Amino acid sequence: MLEEIVISAREALAVGASIYLGAFVFGIIALLIRKPYPRTAMFALLTGGFLFQTLGLNLRGAEIKGCPLGNIFEISQFIAWSLVLLYFLIGPAFKLRLLGFFTAGLAGFLAATALLIPNWDQPYPPGIFGGNPWIELHAALAIFSYAMFAIVALVSAMFLIQQHGLKNKQFKGLYQHLPSVQQLDLMAKRLLITGVVVLSAALIFGAVFWINHPERVPVFKLAATCFVWAGYLTVVVLRLQKRLVTRRHAIASIALFIFALASLWPVQSARDTIGTEASATQQTSE
Repeated sequence: MLEEIVISAREALAVGASIYLGAFVFGIIALLIRKPYPRTAMFALLTGGFLFQTLGLNLRGAEIKGCPLGNIFEISQFIAWSLVLLYFLIGPAFKLRLLGFFTAGLAGFLAATALLIPNWDQPYPPGIFGGNPWIELHAALAIFSYAMFAIVALVSAMFLIQQHGLKNKQFKGLYQHLPSVQQLDLMAKRLLITGVVVLSAALIFGAVFWINHPERVPVFKLAATCFVWAGYLTVVVLRLQKRLVTRRHAIASIALFIFALASLWPVQSARDTIGTEASATQQTSE
């Protein structure tokens, strides 16, 4: 009887993605019929989706005996999970209306897309990181920083929408629920700086492994990661110098996040290499 109610990792992740998408659709309907924004209901739905996704990631971690970041499927799920976690952490502090709505949309899109593309869930040997804590810490911090950049992209999109409404003197519907452009701009700046700090820490921990095993890190993967870091660092510096502000800053943040997502493919290639070599080493030792 107990075996019949056990849920698999993929099923739990599918339920979580469905709840996220359901929350997003629920928010769209509420906005279209011009009812008060259901912040409490949105928070409850995101909590339900987050719990199922947490269960799914834990089950996947138990299966692979490590942090579930071994293929594009798991990376996408982890980014979506981290994105919702960040919403729970910063949402109440900043009190940004509609942030939950946009978070549900992006988290649902990432999680559902990963589930719908079978090639993203390629199998790999257990212990893909070779038991190296530096690599696991590097990977977890890097993906978490990407989730922070995802929040920055969402806030930037909200900024562009609100700015468009102000220019066209539209104050009803979606626009009336959005925070002020000043609040959105300030939040994007703070989160961007924090994300760069986290990604910098990830690169430092990764460098510890790279120095000892440079042959196990593909040049293309290293270059892509460094380009993402350099791009965001440049935006931060220009923002602090007030040379890249408001609309241009928002567009740059969104464009960089799209590039960061695209860079996950070389990251995956590197993990495949590490996992294969670690497995071969283990078999040789046995």
